[in-house]
Amino acid sequence: MPQFRPMERRDVLKYTALLAGASVSAPLISVILSGCNTDPAVHADPGQLAFFSPEEFALLTTLTDLILPKTDSPAASDVGVPQTIDSMVGNVFKEEDKENFRKGFDALSGYLKAETQGRGISGLEPGEQLGLLQKLEGSTEEKWEAARSTFLSLKQQTIAYYLSTKEIATKYLTYLPVPGEYKACISLEEAGGKAWAL
Repeated sequence: MPQFRPMERRDVLKYTALLAGASVSAPLISVILSGCNTDPAVHADPGQLAFFSPEEFALLTTLTDLILPKTDSPAASDVGVPQTIDSMVGNVFKEEDKENFRKGFDALSGYLKAETQGRGISGLEPGEQLGLLQKLEGSTEEKWEAARSTFLSLKQQTIAYYLSTKEIATKYLTYLPVPGEYKACISLEEAGGKAWAL
């Protein structure tokens, strides 16, 4: 099983294909299929959290930036991914999905506290943070299954919302706001040298 590491932009682009054809968590796929706008700018005041407490939101921000750190493209938090996740879970997810996400996020937070003797991940060096997430992703321990599953779901959400932001779609991916003629099986060069935005 591949180990967790921060994602480079080329890795993110590979996930565009995976999101189209791979298994995606049920709450995320229902949001994607609903056609909801995931641009954080259209949601409520970012100072008002819809689902997370301020402490949980700080952890969420740390995790999304470990998944997609700043490289030659912005970090996840630079384009509002944590705000989007908060808004989607708080305002769009069904009640049952919210409850499941709450249990899973609590399990993920519990894992991080247990592995750091209660200190949490935020005070650790980036290498130590990544090590904890790699350990979780590769874990087969039943007691951490909910934490592991939630982390994998969080990775999916982070990637999906990152790729659907206006900045990433228009500046780092090929973006066609109004579809033109459909051309199947064209090369990357014919698409402008960049993968398509979602």
